[in-house]
Amino acid sequence: MDGVRSSGRVARWAAVSVLLPALGFGMPTPFVLAYLGRSGQLPMTPFGFRSHAGGPFEQLGPEAFTSVGWLFVAACAIDAVAAASLWRGERRGANLALAMTPVQLVFAIGFAFPFLLLALPIRIGLILAVRPGLR
Repeated sequence: MDGVRSSGRVARWAAVSVLLPALGFGMPTPFVLAYLGRSGQLPMTPFGFRSHAGGPFEQLGPEAFTSVGWLFVAACAIDAVAAASLWRGERRGANLALAMTPVQLVFAIGFAFPFLLLALPIRIGLILAVRPGLR
């Protein structure tokens, strides 16, 4: 019974490792895109740098950047669905999160999100640790 409880805890940590970056990066993106549409530039963060700037996606024109931004929002929504399934201990959530990891890697590099880059190996490790015990 203790192994089942431990596995459930790891599954929840894996779910959190998928959900937090999805929320932290995906939820602000529509506001960033709206600001870009209004002003023609990316907004400044309280930390003194422009949000979603610095990566190769910044070189795209505003229309293409906005399209890529909405694709990122969709990818984050898919991650949220995967996290909910993982939280319930379902293997399909782990499979979906693993399948979305390369997609999130492209966005992390394209938007220059170093914290998302850091979160991806943690996510993979937790998912792989718990995956055999999922139903």
